Amino acid sequence: MTWFALIVVLATDVAYLLVIRAQNVEDAPAASIVPFIAAYLVVIAALLAASLMRWFSPAVRLPLRAGAAGGLLVLGVLALFSIGLPLVVAGAMATGATVRTLRGPLVTSSSLWSVGAAVIAVVVLITGFEVTERMIVCPVHGYSGGGGTGFVTGPYYYDCIDGRLSFHSGSCATTSVDANGNVSHPGC
Repeated sequence: MTWFALIVVLATDVAYLLVIRAQNVEDAPAASIVPFIAAYLVVIAALLAASLMRWFSPAVRLPLRAGAAGGLLVLGVLALFSIGLPLVVAGAMATGATVRTLRGPLVTSSSLWSVGAAVIAVVVLITGFEVTERMIVCPVHGYSGGGGTGFVTGPYYYDCIDGRLSFHSGSCATTSVDANGNVSHPGC
């Protein structure tokens, strides 16, 4: 099951990068999300690969698999409409491998480490989304703007005018730019 999950994660990561490359997302304001997700999947694959090493005891392999399973399941659900379905399947397989590893004579502390590893994997994922979503790259000339909602920090919106970023908390539905390049938010 772990081999299957590992292969699915790596194949999904490659497919994700190929699709994103075809869409030319490098110019998007929040283009740093793509490398974060790709790197996160590589780390998850490394956890799965490390859990296959027989010289590790089951007490060490268990948290590695649980961390990978937690990260895959959460990312899979969040990305269900794009790359999520294979990640949910891989997460289910990693969960199954974790449960099979539990059958051995393990100390309860390794079970606690497993829960901690899964929580850490999810915290890293959510933190990565929060940080990379706000790493906005403004175009050198012209105006762009947008917004979003963080998992933890709530809604935000931003304006880019000639390479200068203005970041605001809250949500805004209307933005206008006058002839002098001044941005106003009359509906906020």
